[in-house]
Amino acid sequence: MLISGVDDGYFPLRYKGQRGKAPLVVTLFDGMRLKDLRIGLITVDGRDARDVFSQINWGVITMYDGITFGGFNYIIPERNFIVVYGNKPNLEEVEKALRAHFQDDRGREIMGVLERLTRIETRWGPLYLYTDLDLADARRIVEGYQVISKYPEPIRYAHVIGRAVGMWREKS
Repeated sequence: MLISGVDDGYFPLRYKGQRGKAPLVVTLFDGMRLKDLRIGLITVDGRDARDVFSQINWGVITMYDGITFGGFNYIIPERNFIVVYGNKPNLEEVEKALRAHFQDDRGREIMGVLERLTRIETRWGPLYLYTDLDLADARRIVEGYQVISKYPEPIRYAHVIGRAVGMWREKS
């Protein structure tokens, strides 16, 4: 089964407010083997993550490390998805930040997902999921990719690669 993982990468705080780009990484796994990866650049706090993702996605079951990338840029998944949070977001703080910095509909969309997270127990501890798959199937997929931490390998690889790309871009 092909599974992809999505995460962003490092960006300096001075990029906040649409003043820079952050990497968006999509990994592709065939079983436990990294088969491919794609990297795009998204505007920090922008609105282009969904478009960039659509250009670098394979259209398989996708695990997302949350729904916000590059600050409050965001992707609302449409099909065959598992959104993973390692900890339950503080809804009050997220909503407060969204109201303070954005006057568009992203707050409603982001909060709509965060309010529907479901806690599951895994062998590595609790996770919070939002998925369009059957919850038992989503849990089985997530647990099948938990190797060294609570974060499934497709997401963990995307995170490590995204951080390295972001740091490299900062030093270039």
